[in-house]
Amino acid sequence: MVTGLKALKRNQYGKDFICNTMQLVHDELKPDHFYIAYFNKTGTQATSLAYYINGNKKVSNISYMLDDIPCRKVLESGAIYLLSSQAHLIYPKDKLLVEYGFEAYLGIPIFSQHDDVIGILVCLFDQPITLVPAQFDWCEGIGHQLGSELQYLALLAEQKLLLSEMESSQRVAKLGNWQWYVQTNTITWSQEVYRIYEIDHQLAPSLKLVQEYIHPEDRERVIHFMDNIIESSHSSYNIIYRILLPTGKIKYIRNESTIFKDDNGNTILVRGIVQDITEFYHLSSELSKTSNKLHVTYNAIIEGVWEYHFLSDKKITSPKIWDLLKVDSAKVNTFHEWISIVHKDERKAVIKAFKNIKDNTSQSFSFEFRKNPYLVNDDLSECWFKCEGRVVDADTFGKNKKIAGVLTDITDSISTIQQLNLAKTVFDNTSECIVITDSCNNIVTVNKSFEEVTGYKKDDVVGKNPSILSSGMHDKSFYENMWHSVENTGQWKGQLYNRRKNGHVYPEEMSINKIEDDNHEVVNYVGVFHDVSLRQQTERKLRFYANNDALTTLMNRRCFSEMVEKEVVFVNDNKTDASCYQEFSILFIDLDDFKAINDLYGHSVGDKLLKNIAATLLKYCDDDTLVCRYGGDEFAILLKGSSSFEAKKYAENLMVALLKPIYIDTIKLDITISIGISTYPESGLTHLDLLKNADYAMYEQKRKGRNGISIYDGKLQAEYLRQLRLKDRLIKAISENKIQVYYQPIIDIETGKVCKFEALTRWFDEEEGYISPVIFIKMAEKYGLIGELGKIVFDKSCRDLADIRQQGFTDICISINRSVREFSSCDQKYIYDIIERYNLPFDKIMIEITESAALDEGNNILELLSEFSQKGISIAIDDFGTGYSSMSAIIANKPNVIKIDRSFIIDIEHSVESQILVSLVMDMSRKLNLDVVAEGVESEAQVRILSKMGCHYIQGFHFSPAVEFKQAMRLLEQNEICTIPAYV
Repeated sequence: MVTGLKALKRNQYGKDFICNTMQLVHDELKPDHFYIAYFNKTGTQATSLAYYINGNKKVSNISYMLDDIPCRKVLESGAIYLLSSQAHLIYPKDKLLVEYGFEAYLGIPIFSQHDDVIGILVCLFDQPITLVPAQFDWCEGIGHQLGSELQYLALLAEQKLLLSEMESSQRVAKLGNWQWYVQTNTITWSQEVYRIYEIDHQLAPSLKLVQEYIHPEDRERVIHFMDNIIESSHSSYNIIYRILLPTGKIKYIRNESTIFKDDNGNTILVRGIVQDITEFYHLSSELSKTSNKLHVTYNAIIEGVWEYHFLSDKKITSPKIWDLLKVDSAKVNTFHEWISIVHKDERKAVIKAFKNIKDNTSQSFSFEFRKNPYLVNDDLSECWFKCEGRVVDADTFGKNKKIAGVLTDITDSISTIQQLNLAKTVFDNTSECIVITDSCNNIVTVNKSFEEVTGYKKDDVVGKNPSILSSGMHDKSFYENMWHSVENTGQWKGQLYNRRKNGHVYPEEMSINKIEDDNHEVVNYVGVFHDVSLRQQTERKLRFYANNDALTTLMNRRCFSEMVEKEVVFVNDNKTDASCYQEFSILFIDLDDFKAINDLYGHSVGDKLLKNIAATLLKYCDDDTLVCRYGGDEFAILLKGSSSFEAKKYAENLMVALLKPIYIDTIKLDITISIGISTYPESGLTHLDLLKNADYAMYEQKRKGRNGISIYDGKLQAEYLRQLRLKDRLIKAISENKIQVYYQPIIDIETGKVCKFEALTRWFDEEEGYISPVIFIKMAEKYGLIGELGKIVFDKSCRDLADIRQQGFTDICISINRSVREFSSCDQKYIYDIIERYNLPFDKIMIEITESAALDEGNNILELLSEFSQKGISIAIDDFGTGYSSMSAIIANKPNVIKIDRSFIIDIEHSVESQILVSLVMDMSRKLNLDVVAEGVESEAQVRILSKMGCHYIQGFHFSPAVEFKQAMRLLEQNEICTIPAYV
């Protein structure tokens, strides 16, 4: 069989060989269907060259893919593949097997000269088959014999297909190709050229024929152009012109050619294409018109139109886009630059919207955004935009490629919405009640405050007349006047009474406004009101508390002051009326030690006590008596028509009433009061003077010892005022450092020389001159000035001692008095700083304290004095013997010096008792190893007596009063200032 096949190939080739071979296959294997096919170069597709059914050839061939079919196995293995049975079940995706239900399949590979599988011979059987070995050998031989012929026929088939596709493409594109051999002046062209020119296929192509068809208006231009091109150095040309067909039809032709020249530059060949662009030309014209219309539309519409390509990151926009955004379009070229226009708060949402489109999770979007404030130039207002877009193009895989949409400026809309939201928020949340009616005065809507105040829900009143709220307290004329004002002026304001749903009548302040449209037709009436019940109650309370004390409900200070002023005016206006009284009195009452009651029992008890006293005072009131709580624990009473004598009687009765025990929450309180009385006109002519003088009289009683009555005395007040003015001048003197220090020498009784100075404070007032230390020191203690005064005296004393030491008097000590109040008012540690500042030895400073101060342990004096002693500062007990516990003072304080008070020295010459007392002090001092200074020595006799008693130091006018520092220096410079008899 194989030998016969080889002989057949020697005598035949091509289609004849294939045809005879297929007949041999049928005779040998008896297949129901069989065909021969070649594979494409990629091995993915097979195309048949001859297909037979029951030995007869079909006119058409088949082409199929090689996925999941047995032919794929033949291609990959290069071997015969036999499926003896159930082939259509084994390969369910093979359409041919399944469609015909073939039981058996035989695939024979066809090889090229290089043993590559280039095709296949397929035999299909309706019934199962088997092959003997000889048949297998024959099949292998035929596969090699068919190779060259199959390869040749496949090539011819592909060329034919290619030509067919090319002609088809030219037909679709209306494009034909041509060649002009210039030297022989012959032209060839494709079939499409005949169709374009609508020329009979029997006519031979020629240049003359083509030129005859050129439109007369274009012919000269085109021929001249082509002649010039051929003669020129150009290698190609492209020209568009019209042709006029015999039928009168006009076509637009595009002629594009390439020019080939020989070595001498002569044109030998022109090859090109000719294309019918008539439809394109008309379409382009229409598109141009449409484009112009679209351009006008782009610029006319308020929206900006845009288009964005994901792959190229390119945008297409209408000019309106940039007008809206007020951004230079040249500066926005990429998606990133476009996104930078968006406000940072909306940027994330915008990016997400575009990402969803790009990722195919969405096909459209709509979002709102603000413009980036950094890109805002002159206009500082916030701009809002709305961007809408949808997918308009996708690739073959369905992936979104292009999106288009519009951009709208919604700033005005957003502003309107914000205003409406704000108005709604105000409407819903304002404390004012709002009711809106239509032009017929039927309720359209109400707000929440309306519901809360009236008790009516919105559904209860919509569609009804506001008269449902009427209280019945206003007559017909009231409402007529109200609506007359609304209709003629557009509004009404006033107060009226309305009724709640529960029947309670309440006052309200209301305004009604008429709302009209552009045609001045009434659209709505708007009523705004608020319940003034609480306000009226509050106003009543405020009026009450403006005139009355909150705790006791008595008249308050302001109101009482006004009443006194009116009383002064009344009496002055009725001086000539004998029937009217000509005087009245004011009582100022203060509870003694009220603070102690508050501190001991608490303010609640104190408040109840004040209310109790107020009630007692009211019991003693008549129509001509006014009672006031003036402030704190002070009360005031106005007694109309009462003289000072009558006022005192009245005050005595009050004191008797208030002396009775008062019980507050089981607490028994025994109180006393101090009362001051002023009377018009003897105590003052104005209400201010009367109140002030009654107050002064009350404080005068406090100074006297409380629990009593004091009538204003002008002389006492004058002295009091003088004291106050003197205090002010003392403050000024201290602040201006006008306090002086004088020095009184202390004499050593053995040597007769000055050994110490006592620093004594002196003040020379600008108005009153010398002020006694007894007065101003007491005043400084009373008003808290003693601490600063003490610092000044101590500093000046130390400064002067430093000067004394510089003059060579290094043994001199300074004795400085300290008030008991100084120890409690300020820290005494500054003493060390001053001593160290002037570089003084501590043992040259002596601190004098009174006997009473030495025993005041409450001020930690003992601890401080002990610290002074440890530093080396001497301690002296001043005015020794004037206190009650002189010995206690010595034992407790362990002083270095005791100073005998001058009261014991004055009578020492004549009083045996004084001599005994002084002698006892001397004996005690010797036993306790204390120095003694006798103060107030004024005579030679006193010096002699004290010398005999063994007194160590003497001080007094007998030697020198306190003098200025310069005089004190002169005393030191004298060798001897007195003669003291020798003590035997």
